[in-house]
Amino acid sequence: MKRSTFFAGLSAAGLAACSRGRLAPDRDRATLVIRGGSIYTARADGATAEAMAVAGDRILAAGSRATIDGYIGPATRTIDLGGGMALPGFIDTHTHFVWGSIARTQVQLGDATSPQDAQQRLAQYARTHPRERWVLGGGWVYSTFPAGLPTRALIDAVISDRPAVLDSFDGHLKWLNSKALAIAGITRTTPDIVKNGKVVGTIVRDPATGEPTGILRDVAQNLILPFEPTPTREQLLSMLHDGMVAANAYGVTSVVNASGDLNEMDLYDTLRLRRKLSLRTTNAYSDLNGKPHTLTPAELDDFEEARRRYRDDWVRAGIVKFFMDGVVEGHTASLLDPYSTPPRDRGEVDYPSGRYDQMLVELDRRGFAVMTHAIGDGAVREALNGYEAAMRANGPRDRRWRIEHIEVCDPADVPRFGRLGIIASMQPYHWCCHDYRGDDAWARNVGRRRWPEGFQWRNIARGGATMIHGSDWPVVTIDPLVGIYSAMTRQDLDGKPAGGWFPDQRLTLAEAIAGYTRNAAYAIFSEDRLGTLEPGKKADITVLGHDLRRGSPRDVLAAQIKATIVDGKVIYEGGAASRAETLQLQMAGGTVPAGSCACRRFARPVV
Repeated sequence: MKRSTFFAGLSAAGLAACSRGRLAPDRDRATLVIRGGSIYTARADGATAEAMAVAGDRILAAGSRATIDGYIGPATRTIDLGGGMALPGFIDTHTHFVWGSIARTQVQLGDATSPQDAQQRLAQYARTHPRERWVLGGGWVYSTFPAGLPTRALIDAVISDRPAVLDSFDGHLKWLNSKALAIAGITRTTPDIVKNGKVVGTIVRDPATGEPTGILRDVAQNLILPFEPTPTREQLLSMLHDGMVAANAYGVTSVVNASGDLNEMDLYDTLRLRRKLSLRTTNAYSDLNGKPHTLTPAELDDFEEARRRYRDDWVRAGIVKFFMDGVVEGHTASLLDPYSTPPRDRGEVDYPSGRYDQMLVELDRRGFAVMTHAIGDGAVREALNGYEAAMRANGPRDRRWRIEHIEVCDPADVPRFGRLGIIASMQPYHWCCHDYRGDDAWARNVGRRRWPEGFQWRNIARGGATMIHGSDWPVVTIDPLVGIYSAMTRQDLDGKPAGGWFPDQRLTLAEAIAGYTRNAAYAIFSEDRLGTLEPGKKADITVLGHDLRRGSPRDVLAAQIKATIVDGKVIYEGGAASRAETLQLQMAGGTVPAGSCACRRFARPVV
């Protein structure tokens, strides 16, 4: 059969199903019709259509334009694609949405090009915000400071009258000035943070004097947290709403919040009750980070309460998030073989031997989904081993467990994803935060020998694993089209390196889109309502001014978001400016030199 009329046989069945439920409009009662381009359904068989009808919050039918025009009535709104395409609303499967929404209101250094540039930005922010008692923000990337991690002296030179605390782009380091260190009582005698006999948080010190340099690593960041001012609940709700509106402008209709607790979930639910929630949210409970490595009865009660309380179309829980290691840049990611840079350690996993497995077995017995942050190949192996142990202990069930990031993976472990049914949660634009020429901390620490084992998208997909995509916002931009471009090219936004970094690991356009649509919906147990454009499913739709199948991958970056539709309602409509111009206008700084890591442009300044 012709793909353009694929849904002709399904429409009657879809309408029959609708007549038994909420969807019972006549043919002339469509509330919205989209036509004039391509309807990219994101089905595995590649089905497309010429037009689509929506009734209320559901997709009514898709097929030829002549067929769908029959659903147009006096009150039907139409959207002309103008040769562009409509596809399922983008699902970002890994965000830190509260953190990102707050960060949008603070000083951002993600596109700073040098230590001096970062310093100038801090000085300007301090001058223009004289009434702020603290200077908070960050987004700084390691490659901005080629001589090593920044120090408090760099901030002190421009901000000495009040405390300043600046998060690294990945959230694993805080950079403080002397005022902030003094307020927290951090001195040369303050011990590092130790739990269960292991250092889990480090106060970076000057090797000559022993004095704190201003950098707090991992759990040591908690030393300043009690002193930082926090937004009020109403301020948080406003920031969160604004963050969602901004994400909608990039075609995002659903997100997975990869870090949170009952308090954060309640924020989303409050926005839902106020009818101000413009994204569907699936929430992971991640209150394990920095705690003793065990599951207490109170924590299990919280997990159960979150799952019981939040289970509707807009706010869902049921996932537990673990951190198996840290990041390569800080030598806190766990590697199987030593780092290629001093002190040539291997990093460590965050859980004592056997403890992680025990927690997984118990959570699995209770039917929870699990996602585990694992960046180094040692951490990836430990996570896979733990998942396999739980499967052996409890037997088969529909788990849909995930491993996040997978920046380095031993070739022997790649096929285990497909064999065990483990979802590979990848953030395509992350690779671009590392200089492909080997000039940054990630490339140096991993070492050239292991570069081919980094970000193995094609190998993991070839092994039969389900792959999903996200941004890790605010680590990098939430823009899915940047992620799709990165997955297809393995190039930065300047088109470097020529041909792509290890181009054998590139994905096709269809695979890249699936990671944000069909596969993403599967990962959150929502494939019955989201992820493809089919009759009866929720009308979450992204409308592009360009058909991504035409032209080159570079054209993906220039595609304009014409409209974003959630639950059948048009909640965002693009203006006349091209998407590339919109991005340029929203960048919080100057242009980046050619060849620079492109994530400098998008690490924090834009959503």
